[in-house]
Amino acid sequence: MERVAKFAKIIRNNWKKSVVGVIALYYGGATLKEKYEINVLMRAACKEAAQYGDALIPMERNPTMVTVILNPVANKRTAKRDFEKYCEPLLHLAGLQINVIQTASEGNAKDIAETLHGTEAIIVAGGDGTLSETVTGLLRRNDNANQFPLGIIPLGATNTFGNSLFPGGKGTDKVKQLIEACMAIIKGNTDWKDAMKVEPIALEGETPSRPIYAVSSIEYGAFRDAQAKKDKYWFYGPLRDYATYIFNGYKNSLTWECNGTIKYTPPCAGCSNCIVQKKKEARKVWSLFMPNTIAAVDKQLSENPDCSATQELCYKTCDFRIETENKGEVPALNVMLGKNGYTYTEFVAEGWSRIKKVRNNTFVIPVRTVELLPLENENEVMIEIDREEFEVKPVKVTLLPKIIKLFCSQQVNS
Repeated sequence: MERVAKFAKIIRNNWKKSVVGVIALYYGGATLKEKYEINVLMRAACKEAAQYGDALIPMERNPTMVTVILNPVANKRTAKRDFEKYCEPLLHLAGLQINVIQTASEGNAKDIAETLHGTEAIIVAGGDGTLSETVTGLLRRNDNANQFPLGIIPLGATNTFGNSLFPGGKGTDKVKQLIEACMAIIKGNTDWKDAMKVEPIALEGETPSRPIYAVSSIEYGAFRDAQAKKDKYWFYGPLRDYATYIFNGYKNSLTWECNGTIKYTPPCAGCSNCIVQKKKEARKVWSLFMPNTIAAVDKQLSENPDCSATQELCYKTCDFRIETENKGEVPALNVMLGKNGYTYTEFVAEGWSRIKKVRNNTFVIPVRTVELLPLENENEVMIEIDREEFEVKPVKVTLLPKIIKLFCSQQVNS
């Protein structure tokens, strides 16, 4: 009893040091526990991957050649470390022949994908920007390179599309996400996903720019601008997403006025009016060899008179978004228009809802193609295409249904 009293007296006389000691002890224990859990996860994943590597392959076949496009500076330069620590060992144990190409600058992933040869699959190890560049490089090619399965290892600061395929978090949950992404590649589970083609509309006398491709979304407005500033509030830790809406909801630096016109065509399940141009060109070539077969296919294509009917809508909002995610039976893009104005309280409340993936007061228009014709603005307005910033200009966006073959987990694939 005397020792307990003495210990209590020491704590009372040195309470500041005691509090610091308890906090340090807590975080030290939590760190050791996290490391132990990660080691257990990696040990189990390595055993599972090794089973695929030990499987026999035909003598005439070489190990599967996979090219990894790695952005080493993604997520504050931690992407390379995490790939080498958690991902590369699994891919090697599975018997895959890995060729890692590191990007050297912005846009480099696009060039790599556009000129890449001698591979059976491509893995994007980075964030949304690296993925968008890789998809753009692949779809700009004219040699059916999009037939290559594309793997996504979400190692960037923002992984919107990667997180939709492999839900993750931080610490142990992040390692689980990386393991799941690697095992999807190793197991060979694939599914076809939609993309959208973004073509700048050239003005008279201008040279048309090459199109870019996106797999997630196009967005501009006040909510996008607020999210773009969230890194300034890093000292709030996990609360920085909430803080960015609190401290920016009253600022005029956000794009509160998104005004313009959209011209769009309705969704179509597939008819003689909306055949993809590449398929048209392919039919011209094959018609020389199999005219009867091509004619029969053309007869099977139904006619949809509403397919090419263009509708026009003037919009005035502070939240504009186009996304590929559409759960309807007919492939479509979703054009999403928010309210025209928000009070400070409404803006913060709506922003916090969107952190939880809930969008309120949004008008949705399903489309197949859409021309975005924004009005000129006195201030520089930025539009975000798959988390990459561009200056707002007139563009035409076209849905490309089921054009990218992605490695997915069994749950997503089903």
